[in-house]
Amino acid sequence: MLIDWFTVGAQAINFIILVWLLKRFSIIRSSTPSMRGRNGSPRSLRTPTRKRPKPKKDRDEFQRKNEEFDQQRAALLSKATEEAKSRTSEALGEARQAADALNAKRQEALRSDAHNLG
Repeated sequence: MLIDWFTVGAQAINFIILVWLLKRFSIIRSSTPSMRGRNGSPRSLRTPTRKRPKPKKDRDEFQRKNEEFDQQRAALLSKATEEAKSRTSEALGEARQAADALNAKRQEALRSDAHNLG
């Protein structure tokens, strides 16, 4: 079996370049602390980066906003109901006037027909 030393050297250089690139872009560095055990865990796992708001505060804020939305919804609903009632009464009034006008025209037409016949 013959060993091609040029290929072995080229592979060794490629391996060294690969390790350097992996270290450069933190791929190896980020995984090695987890291999060391519990004490070597990354800092982001040991301490939170930001404090989380307390659940009670969030719940209270959510309930307050929910109550505000309910009040706004009730106000809009009552306004829409009043507007619908006023439009309905206006439409009924116009319809009654139109019906009365048609009834008057019909009565007048009947009188003129009765006068012409008789």
